Amino acid sequence: MKRFFGTKQKKKGGPPEATLDDVSGNMDKRMDELDKKIKRLEVQIIELKKKMKKAKGAAKNSYKQKALKLLKQKKQYETQRDRMMGQQMNVDNAKYAQQSIKDNADMVTAMKAANVGLKAQMKDFNIDEVEDVMDDMTELMDDVNDINEILGEAWGMDDFDEDDLLDELDDLDDELDDLDMNEDDVPSYMVSANAAANQNKLVDDNGAVDEYGLPKVPEKLMN
Repeated sequence: MKRFFGTKQKKKGGPPEATLDDVSGNMDKRMDELDKKIKRLEVQIIELKKKMKKAKGAAKNSYKQKALKLLKQKKQYETQRDRMMGQQMNVDNAKYAQQSIKDNADMVTAMKAANVGLKAQMKDFNIDEVEDVMDDMTELMDDVNDINEILGEAWGMDDFDEDDLLDELDDLDDELDDLDMNEDDVPSYMVSANAAANQNKLVDDNGAVDEYGLPKVPEKLMN
């Protein structure tokens, strides 16, 4: 049977198939070569034009013919370059579309995996239970705030009128301003503890006192 139908021949190994990146890279190289040729021709054409200005007769006509020939060649290279630029644009658009499809496929795969994971995680949650927990936490925080307010209330304090207190404080300032700050003129109820201690010390220095706080009579006068 093999003699009649033959066998399927295996594809011989060869170079790998070109990718869009390979094609775009080759086009870049070819366009660079065309640009170099165009620039070289431009230099030659300029040199011929300079010679044409100086030459006359048959020499000038010869330079002119050479310049026209180089100019036609330059135009041909420019046409090839422009055509190749359009082709490369199509290749780049195909590359972009291909990459976009790959990115979209990866995105869909990742979203499917995330969807499965989210569904598995959501099984551990009960929305009603979450709402109940939040409601309980709200009530507990309200209770804590009430307790803090109760514990922060002052005990044993009469409810004084704030305006009356401010008036009394102003009167006290006026009274202090009118007083002479010498210690002798200060009322006894405003004498400090240090001043009283100093007065007692002076009495002790001048002489001993009896049990009634009066100066003791010297013993010589008692005899």
